[in-house]
Amino acid sequence: MKGIVLLGKEQVEIRDGLEKPSIQDDEILIRVKRVGICGSDVESYQTGGMYIPGNIIGHEFSGEIEDVGASVKKLKPGMRVTVNPQLPCNECYWCLQGKENMCKLQNYSLGTTENGAMREYINVKAERTHVLPDNVSYDAGAVVEPLSIAIYAVRESGFKLGDNAVVFGAGAIGLMTIQVLKAAGASKIYVLEPVESKQKRALAVGANKVFKPNMWNKITRLTNKIGPDHIFDCVGVPDTYMTSIQLVKKGGHITVIGLHVESFEMRGFMQLSLNNITMRGVYGYDQNIFRIAINMLEQGKINLNEVITKKIKLEEVPEMLNVLAHPPHEEIKVIVDLE
Repeated sequence: MKGIVLLGKEQVEIRDGLEKPSIQDDEILIRVKRVGICGSDVESYQTGGMYIPGNIIGHEFSGEIEDVGASVKKLKPGMRVTVNPQLPCNECYWCLQGKENMCKLQNYSLGTTENGAMREYINVKAERTHVLPDNVSYDAGAVVEPLSIAIYAVRESGFKLGDNAVVFGAGAIGLMTIQVLKAAGASKIYVLEPVESKQKRALAVGANKVFKPNMWNKITRLTNKIGPDHIFDCVGVPDTYMTSIQLVKKGGHITVIGLHVESFEMRGFMQLSLNNITMRGVYGYDQNIFRIAINMLEQGKINLNEVITKKIKLEEVPEMLNVLAHPPHEEIKVIVDLE
């Protein structure tokens, strides 16, 4: 069996001869069909951090059940599935409150602390598995995980039917956030994105207008000169933090989805208090959100033609990670096809 193993900073290898996993009574064995390359995969490749060196990467995936454990009742061989890669303890305060994304074992998941899906077979807990409807392809099944991030962000933001919103960044999460906002009844959706090809994709999935980041003042004029109701920061860098505080209306909401690991000086922070702005971070999703993501795909509410930009084979992953780690490039979501 072949798989992609992270060794360290800008070091991955295609490892052959990996042992086919065995399964416990509460597990299933999946023949992997598709795996999405996530931004966190790329970041780990760039830095050598986040993921455990020596582990197989990949946490956005879909496949077909090949075998089930003795105690698994509802899942059967041949079913098409995707998997919630989070591995909560199900015992801590947060898990018992239904907030598994805040589990004390935060970041304990497939593809990070545990071997992931960028291999021919993977064993997973049956409880983390979701059956795909007949009209949801393996490609779509591999983007349920990032779509869940966008859905969770909109749900937690306090967004209401008829509100307007600005999305910072038109990468994979940004493009899906636009579509979730549209499905949720946004009156107007504006996007700040510097790359022309991504600007066009944002318009194609439902944005009303798209601007380069240094033109953010134009959005103020388009929102009765008071600013937008909501900002969804899918980039999460110092400039977007500070622009969001300047742009959002008094009493508005800023939801930070993008992750920034380095410290920086925050300017204009007093406006957060003076203008009664709500700024919050969001991370992950839960099992119910995962189901909602699948339902949205089943109902045709998400256009993946503008999100999935390339499909590659397992042997091409090292080269693609190098491309994605060294922009500029035109890729949004790259899917690895293991069939």
